[in-house]
Amino acid sequence: MFCFVFLSCTKSSTFVADSNNSLLPEYSESGRNIAGALFNDTPWISDVYISGLSGTYTHGFWIFSSLSGDSTTIIFNGKYTYNSIKYVDTLPSIPVNFFIVIKGLKIENQDSLFKLNNATFNFDNVSNYVTLTYSYNTFSFQKDGICLGNITINKVQKNTSLTIGDGSPNNPIINPFIVSGHFNFTINGINNCEVKDGRFDMVTQWKTNLIITQ
Repeated sequence: MFCFVFLSCTKSSTFVADSNNSLLPEYSESGRNIAGALFNDTPWISDVYISGLSGTYTHGFWIFSSLSGDSTTIIFNGKYTYNSIKYVDTLPSIPVNFFIVIKGLKIENQDSLFKLNNATFNFDNVSNYVTLTYSYNTFSFQKDGICLGNITINKVQKNTSLTIGDGSPNNPIINPFIVSGHFNFTINGINNCEVKDGRFDMVTQWKTNLIITQ
């Protein structure tokens, strides 16, 4: 899990139940900072919260783009539980993170996020694929295998009403972006897994949870 200093234009999750499945958030495009899916028919919810003790912001959503490596990785950090939507307070609460790798996609700067608008990336297990990481207490492992499915970014929005920086050389202007869409995929290996009805409405911001490396 990754932590950065909380910035004023980021916010914690807002959960509004889906009318067809109250354990999942409804699909939205307003920057609620939440994602949800059915993981082997078990509700999975992204893990986004502000720590009142440490003052840090833990993201459930990351975009890492490597310009030299010619790929972009979209990460959803979350947990699933067999009991209720209050996954943080309920046992078992198993952290499961999705790493979506898209080769050939470069995000050169914050405005490059617009190239994701209305884009679908199909998983072929070669150029585009998903790996999972599970962790529980001191035990963790990574799952990979034959991956099929897709992720669709339905809408990318730039929030120009919130700005950090003044545009000077050492203080660039940064705006938060809202990235919303759907995902579904299966990974077939020793143990198969199915992630379906995935939806996300996340806020991303350069140098916070949008990381661009050379």
